[in-house]
Amino acid sequence: MKGGLLAIVSHPDDETFGCGGTLALHAENGYPVSVLSLTCSPEERRSELIKATEALGLEEPLIFDGDRVTSDKSLVRLVSDVIVSKRPEIVITHLPFDYHSEHRLAFELVKEAIEWAAHTTTYNQPWTVERLLLMEVNTLIPTPHIIVDISDVFHKKKEAIRCYTSQLAKFSWGYYEKFNTRKAELRGTQGSCQYAEAFIEEPLAKNSPFFTNKSTRNLFKKSG
Repeated sequence: MKGGLLAIVSHPDDETFGCGGTLALHAENGYPVSVLSLTCSPEERRSELIKATEALGLEEPLIFDGDRVTSDKSLVRLVSDVIVSKRPEIVITHLPFDYHSEHRLAFELVKEAIEWAAHTTTYNQPWTVERLLLMEVNTLIPTPHIIVDISDVFHKKKEAIRCYTSQLAKFSWGYYEKFNTRKAELRGTQGSCQYAEAFIEEPLAKNSPFFTNKSTRNLFKKSG
């Protein structure tokens, strides 16, 4: 997957609601795109996630079996193992100010896992993620850094949303469908397109003595 995109989410459905269009768009454009869900509870959500990623045109997701996201260091290591294995250039995860406590925990966990994945003392073939983007699921970003035009693939996002029957059943008035459509319309208006998704870019420190590459001679290049 080297050079691809990896979405790391707390629960099945977060990937679709938060960045499903962006994932579908990049998969359609030939980039390796994958999803890691940190939990799967209840078990029926596993099949929903698999169906949703199929609808988005993604490879089969990775799914941890835990009931909830915790700050357990063993979970950090499991996530960093996935990052080293998948070798993504870009990681997408949750906002640190999301209303959901497990989304906030996921942000901290993913950011730490990204750092550990680059440590030469931890891995024989460490991996440095270049960009960390933070998505909006149900909590909106006040001032987005990046707006991605998903107009051409929004139908895939809507199809993926419909895969989450267990979640849609919670709101008989169609909250998830309506919220995601209005959110995409709002971001589309901001981005001068029909439908869009918004992100914050989180800076990644690269000054650890355990990183392979720590300096640059050209601001227009990643390194070298």
